[in-house]
This record gives sequence, structure tokens and C-alpha cells, in this order.
Amino acid sequence: MKLLHAVAAGVAGAVLVYLIVFAAGALSSNDADLCLLTGASLTGRLGGWSWIIGAAGQLIVATAAAIVYAAIFEWVTRRAGAVIGFIIALGHVVVAGIAVGFMPASRLIADDIAPPGAFMEYRGLLVVAGFILAHLAYGTLVGTLYGRTRHRPESPAAVWRDVGP
Repeated sequence: MKLLHAVAAGVAGAVLVYLIVFAAGALSSNDADLCLLTGASLTGRLGGWSWIIGAAGQLIVATAAAIVYAAIFEWVTRRAGAVIGFIIALGHVVVAGIAVGFMPASRLIADDIAPPGAFMEYRGLLVVAGFILAHLAYGTLVGTLYGRTRHRPESPAAVWRDVGP
């Protein structure tokens, strides 16, 4: 496995997801700051430190996801690329969307922040679409940046033809 490629792809993907979801929130006049949501749910506070902690949490999760992608590229599909990354992201977006719904809401409500809900549904349809698009773009980017796998697809066995008399 090319661990450094996976980590770099995960970090780049995390930035991409953050920007797409944040932009969707800004366009719909909703708060869709993933770093602030994560930080507030972890610390129970709002502010700069909370955002930094949330950003670190997002980077850790995105890097771990990219390592899982790399393992799939290396040992399951034996190839990587934009299309394979996109296909893996179809499952990833479902897991991520459901996981966001399990954020601890009590800490967010205590800070007057509405919980996001699954797929950030409480932030509006545009944010939900942005969330889905962002995670599909993440998979596509990770697949592209990972590059060629170390484990090559097995070549088919030689086929012998019978050339009898």
C-alpha cells in the first residue's frame, strides 16, 4: 500500500469536502461548517479552538477513510482511478451520511446549534446535495491521487488451442 499517497489524498479530500459543504451552506443561508459542528460536538463549546479541534477530527477521519480506500484499491480491485474511487464513494456517502446523524445533539443544542441530522438534512436540500456531491468528489479525488496500485491485476492464464491433425 502506498501509505503516503493515501494520506495526502485523504487530506486533499477532506479540504474538498469541507469547501463543498460549506459553500452549499453559504448558498442556502444555512450553517454547514463541518469543522465547527465536529468541534462543538466534541468539546461542547463554540470558538476558534473548537473549530481547530473539529478540523483535526475531520482530517483524521478523512485520512482513515483514504487508507480504507487504498486497501480496497490494493487488495480488492487491484487498480485505482477516478471511476473506482467514485464507485467506492457510493458506499462511503451512505456510511458518512448516517454517521453525521449520530452526532451528539445535546452539546450542539446547548450552544444553540441545531443538530445536523442524517446527511445534514436539517440544513436544507442544497446542503444535503452538497454533502452527497462532496463525498462522491472525495472518492473520485482519492482514486485519482492514489495512482497505480502496487498489486497489479492478475493477467488471465494462457489459453491453449488444440491444433490437432
